[in-house]
Amino acid sequence: MAGSYQDKNNDKKVAWYPDPALPNEKPPKGQNPESVQSVEADKPLASDASNEPIIFGSDSVPYSSVSTVGETTAEFVAAFELAFGVNAPKNLISQFTAELQGLQRSRSNEPQVGKNGKAVVYQGVSPQERQNILDKYLKSYATSVITVASTGDAKALAALNKGTFGTTLTTLRNAYANNGLPINQKSLLNTALESTLNPKKLEQNLNLVNLSAKTYFPALSKQIDAGYTVKQLLTPYLNSRANILEEDADTIDVKTLQGVAKDPNGLMGLYDYETSLRQDPKWRFTKNAQDSMARVASKLAQTFGLVG
Repeated sequence: MAGSYQDKNNDKKVAWYPDPALPNEKPPKGQNPESVQSVEADKPLASDASNEPIIFGSDSVPYSSVSTVGETTAEFVAAFELAFGVNAPKNLISQFTAELQGLQRSRSNEPQVGKNGKAVVYQGVSPQERQNILDKYLKSYATSVITVASTGDAKALAALNKGTFGTTLTTLRNAYANNGLPINQKSLLNTALESTLNPKKLEQNLNLVNLSAKTYFPALSKQIDAGYTVKQLLTPYLNSRANILEEDADTIDVKTLQGVAKDPNGLMGLYDYETSLRQDPKWRFTKNAQDSMARVASKLAQTFGLVG
């Protein structure tokens, strides 16, 4: 049944409005006959359209539309599994259902004063109110897992890498790493949660990463604005470091290259950077350093006639 009882003229009496697709639809039983009037008698009072009552939702029973347990369960399970990639806990399904139904039942056709001082009739729950309740329980789950994951729990850490939350977390983690920014794990997890519940926030948070990168690497500001990451822009320096210090280029932390891009007027020359690497104490323990020193020793020996 999709029709509803409505009181369009606010005279405390309702009229039955069938679904337009079901013109012969009968009203539900149980309504007090003294509170019912015809549709013709329920004409709204003449008034400016802006003074008309605001109605959220529609009625499947007089005054309030209450979702069934099946509807709320399906809604919660779909949102939860999409976000986290695992089965939704039964206790959270029950809590979501109870809170949503409770709010729906609390709504009546009694006019209330809205923020603008005009009469507002709340019948049912608006889509945003419904989403807010849903997000509350999704956030509750994620927060509990984040708390456990912060202790290093392997199972909790694995749980945070599933569903759209896991995808969002990976996107943000890579954005920080590819732009040489320090990562606070707990803050990153909370940012991923915020971005999962509100996809528009993901774009805002990625823009914030770019702004921070421009602060850490001012010489690359214009290129970052053009859509490049710090790692892409400093690849020649990463490769030089990998070759000279014999490190794996894929594991080098980009923030170790902050010194080459700290001058807003431009990057440090690559030759100068390579020279600085050979002054790093780590270089003395590399094979290429030992080979270099061996070559210098051989030339000195030849110079002084110690070898033929």
